[in-house]
Amino acid sequence: MINHINFLNEEYFWPLVFGGFLLWGLFIWKEWSPVLKLRFYVNVLIGFLVVGSVIMVALRPITENNSSSNLGMILTRGYEQKQVDSLKKAHKKIKIIPYKINQPLGRTLDSVGTLYILGEGLQPFDFWQLDKVPAQIIEGYKPLGITKLNYNSDVIVGDELAVKGSYSNGKKGNRLVLSNPRGVGIDSVELSGLVQENFKLTMNPKVVGKFKYTLVEKDSLGTIISSEPLPLNIEDRSSLNILILNKFPTFETKYLKNYLAEIGHEVTVRSQITTNKYKFEYFNTERLPFYSFTEDNLEKYDLLIIDSESYVGLSRNNLSTIHKSIRNSGLGLFIQPEAIFFKLGPERSGFSFFPSKTIKLEVEFSPKVVMDKYPYEFKMGYGLEKIHHYNNNTVTAYRRMESGRLGTTLLQNTYQLILKGHKEVYEQLWTKTISNLAKREYVQTEWMNNSGFAYQNQPFYAAIRTSIKNPVVLDLEGIEIPIQQDVHIASKWYATTFPTKIGWNQLHVKNDSLSTYDYYVMDTLNWKSLTAFNTRKENQRHFSGSSENQKKVKFLQPINQFWFFLIFVVGMGYLWLEPKLFSK
Repeated sequence: MINHINFLNEEYFWPLVFGGFLLWGLFIWKEWSPVLKLRFYVNVLIGFLVVGSVIMVALRPITENNSSSNLGMILTRGYEQKQVDSLKKAHKKIKIIPYKINQPLGRTLDSVGTLYILGEGLQPFDFWQLDKVPAQIIEGYKPLGITKLNYNSDVIVGDELAVKGSYSNGKKGNRLVLSNPRGVGIDSVELSGLVQENFKLTMNPKVVGKFKYTLVEKDSLGTIISSEPLPLNIEDRSSLNILILNKFPTFETKYLKNYLAEIGHEVTVRSQITTNKYKFEYFNTERLPFYSFTEDNLEKYDLLIIDSESYVGLSRNNLSTIHKSIRNSGLGLFIQPEAIFFKLGPERSGFSFFPSKTIKLEVEFSPKVVMDKYPYEFKMGYGLEKIHHYNNNTVTAYRRMESGRLGTTLLQNTYQLILKGHKEVYEQLWTKTISNLAKREYVQTEWMNNSGFAYQNQPFYAAIRTSIKNPVVLDLEGIEIPIQQDVHIASKWYATTFPTKIGWNQLHVKNDSLSTYDYYVMDTLNWKSLTAFNTRKENQRHFSGSSENQKKVKFLQPINQFWFFLIFVVGMGYLWLEPKLFSK
């Protein structure tokens, strides 16, 4: 529906109208005669139309339409020609708009009321271009290749690294091979040809540094079909000073202390023999017995592991001292649970529980390994943060206590994992628990990746938390990166950069020489199936509403000036021929 008419040259409206009426008046004066006949009135009308058409050509009228009937389709990477032909057949006048990453669509969107998006969709940083136009993504895109990938790019030397993901529509018999920087295969898995199948590859990095591993797909003859980079920043292990207090020796502590000592942590174990008599064990540390709970004695430890009976037996003064160390110095506390622990009030235990009939479970990182748990569940509330979970239920959790953390678990007899041959699961279980609870080393600046993989000439988003009031972020070439402060958290800042160099890049804070952040920049041809799948999901989320339910869009449409020109030519032709035709 046309609401009203505007003019592109609206500033000349009144001068042109005044001049037009003056010209028309001269024409009437020329045609005037004492005897007014029908020819006079016809000529005056034709003259008015001729002058009016000239004015309209000069003013260039446009209409403001309010309609969603004008359709367009955006062709993005991976679109199917069948869908294009189908839409063109259903909508004869549909407008085809090609899309190129990071290039403005501009005036191609003019006069389009509703858009269909074909293929994998627009890049998220280009969504803003369709803010004013209702758009709907067309289903039917079928991904091929690795569509999900999960691995930790920052890993500690010696720890197991698991590369997990999903492959869509793979060819049966092909293999995925995890290769080191020299191209030597470390682990592999054979594809079964399902529409969607999961895979897992593992490795144990041995050397510290920044490396580019690869995930290679080969056919049954060993021919390389594709090769995708897997950047890894392998860091040296920092040892923790851990104190374990037990009422009496247990198998749980026996296997735990051996594992902690094996990976290089400094471990002191105190087991009570009789009243005020203890047995001490020392691993990778000097022989200094622990007797009294004072903040000075606890200061040197990063993590305190205590069983439930010892925890329940703590005096108020000793418990208060431990809590002060947690709050003030960042000490981590892990309570090894027993049945008595779940009956304590939340004021004493720090947690709230409710009974449960579930006594077996599978943790999220190893769904085929069954573990024992106590018949309780965490009451989820404000401040409770999960470490492990199953079926969206928390298994291991902690609460922040200012600088430190207090944690516990519902699992019991985790040492049985080793006895059953699941040593890797046991190590992964405890590594994640300890890393979440141990004392944090104070850093002035903490970096966070908000983008996943970085790609050449595409925006890469990073966030930092820093105590510096006005941080300045620089890249490897010393160019300052623009940053924006978080509206709610004054210590949090967001940085956006467009890396141009493929390979390892670095950001750092000018005011803090230790705050460096290393990240790997991919070629845009890398991980195409993964980026296509993620882009598709973002488009489905952003353009989820039906186009029919979205508001209609206003746009300006010029009136075709051919008709004004035609009126002018016909009118002038008539006025030129009229004296000759009716002169007799």
